[in-house]
Amino acid sequence: MTRFESTVDCLVMWGARAGVGLGYTLEAAAVRLAEDIAELRIDGGLPAHVCTVITVLPQQRVLEIRVEGLSIEADPDRTIIREVTHALFELASYHNIVALDATTPPLFTQRILLVDSDGRPFSAMIGAAVGDVDAVTPQQNRRDV
Repeated sequence: MTRFESTVDCLVMWGARAGVGLGYTLEAAAVRLAEDIAELRIDGGLPAHVCTVITVLPQQRVLEIRVEGLSIEADPDRTIIREVTHALFELASYHNIVALDATTPPLFTQRILLVDSDGRPFSAMIGAAVGDVDAVTPQQNRRDV
């Protein structure tokens, strides 16, 4: 019996700062992401009053970014909420590896939760990554993600 292989089976979204092997664990990605967020803040890409907390849930392969300091009352048209959410999602994507096949799980799923002053989520973005799609090279194909 021959296995049917679609074009998608050979494609992957490989984040610009993602890798395999020593130093590229989910925990290491979280540390690098925290550095990226600090740089984004220095460059003015995050409002000064916004606080982010990164939590790694290794058993579930989840990287959670909790965002405090935004509210619907202060941003009724949600412009800043969307900008912050999308910026954080894109930054986290730089550290992820996502095969486009139907069987390989991503390195991690990112969960961005915007919480109110009582700690209740009022907005969220959950997914794996956004970015360019590349063909898998033989070296990448041997990875264990």
